[in-house]
Amino acid sequence: METRKIQKVGGGTFTVSLPKAWTSDHGFEAGMELRLYTHRDGSILIRSSEAEVEWLADATVDLDGGDPDCDDLDAGDPDSGDPEAAARAVRTAHTVGFETITLRRRGAFTEAEREAVRSTVRELVGTDILTESDAEIRIGHLLDTSSVSVRQSVTQLQYVVVSLLRDAAEAFGNAADTQTRVRDRAAEARRSAEMITRHFSRSLVSYAELDALGVSRSELFAYYGIATRLETVTEQAVRIATTGEELPEPPAAEAAAAVRAVVDDVARAVDDAVTAVLNGELTTAQQARERAADAIEQIDAVEQRLYEESVSDSVPTAVALSTTLTHLRRAANCSCGIADVAARTAIRAENIDR
Repeated sequence: METRKIQKVGGGTFTVSLPKAWTSDHGFEAGMELRLYTHRDGSILIRSSEAEVEWLADATVDLDGGDPDCDDLDAGDPDSGDPEAAARAVRTAHTVGFETITLRRRGAFTEAEREAVRSTVRELVGTDILTESDAEIRIGHLLDTSSVSVRQSVTQLQYVVVSLLRDAAEAFGNAADTQTRVRDRAAEARRSAEMITRHFSRSLVSYAELDALGVSRSELFAYYGIATRLETVTEQAVRIATTGEELPEPPAAEAAAAVRAVVDDVARAVDDAVTAVLNGELTTAQQARERAADAIEQIDAVEQRLYEESVSDSVPTAVALSTTLTHLRRAANCSCGIADVAARTAIRAENIDR
C-alpha cells in the first residue's frame, strides 16, 4: 500500500498525486479526463471509463447455442425450440443483474418458448417484456433500485418461509386445501430470494448498487446468505407437502402430529435465526443456534421412534415419514447456517463496524 498527502493548490482546490507505475499500467496520461465516484462508505473510486453500473445495462443471449461454453443456455434444435432453455436464460441473466435482456434465435421462437419466457418474466419482481418479434424477445427490469429495501425483502421472505413450513406440515396430514397455499407461498419465497440474489450479484460489479440500496457490502452479503438458505428451506417444505400428497391414504394421527411438532421446532429455529441476523446481537445469535440444535435433536428422537415402529402404522407412511424427516433435517441445518451468519454479523459489528 502506498500513501499520498493531500496538497492544496490555488483557488482552494485539493489534489492527490497518483503513483506513476499505476498510471502507466492503466494507460493514464496527463490531461486525460477521469471519473470520480464517491460512495456512502466514504471511499472514492477513480475510473477512466463510464460508471461501472453500465456494464450491467444489456445482455444478449443466443438461444441457438452461440456460446459453446454455456451449455445451460443452449436451446438445442433450433427448429423445435426448448422452452426450458429459454426460461433458464431469462432467469440466469436476470439474476446476474442485467437491466435489459435480449433473447435471439436464428429462426422464429415457438409458441411454447414464448409462453415459457412470459411465465418466467411474470415470476420476476419488477420485470416485463418490452418488445417481441419472430426471432427476438427483449425483456427489461423496470424497478428503480433506490426504491428497494433488501432488509424488508428479507423480513418478508422470513415470514413467508416460516408460514410455508407450517403449511407443508398440514399438507402432509392431508389438508387438501393447503396444497395450493404451499405452491403460492413457495413461488412468493422464490421471487423474494431471487430479487435479493440479483442485487447481491450487481453489487459485485457496481458500488453504485450499494449506494442505491443504502447498505454496506457486508450487510448485503449477510442478506444474500439468508436468502440462499431460505430458498433451500422452501424446497424442503415443498417436498414435504408433495410427500404427503403422494401417500395412498392419510397418515395416522400420531405420524401427522409428529411431523407438525418437528416442523414447528424447525420453523421457530429458522425464524429466530433470521431475526438474529437482522438484530445483529451475538446473544440472540447464540440462542438461535441452540434452538436449531434442539430442532435437530427432536428430529433424531422422532426418527428413533420410527425405527421402533411406534409412530407409523404402515410401510408407505413409514417411508413418507422418514423422507419428511430428511427434508426437515436439511431445513434445520439451514437454520444453523443462518445462525452462524448472525454470529459473524454480530461479532463484526461489535469489533469492526463500530
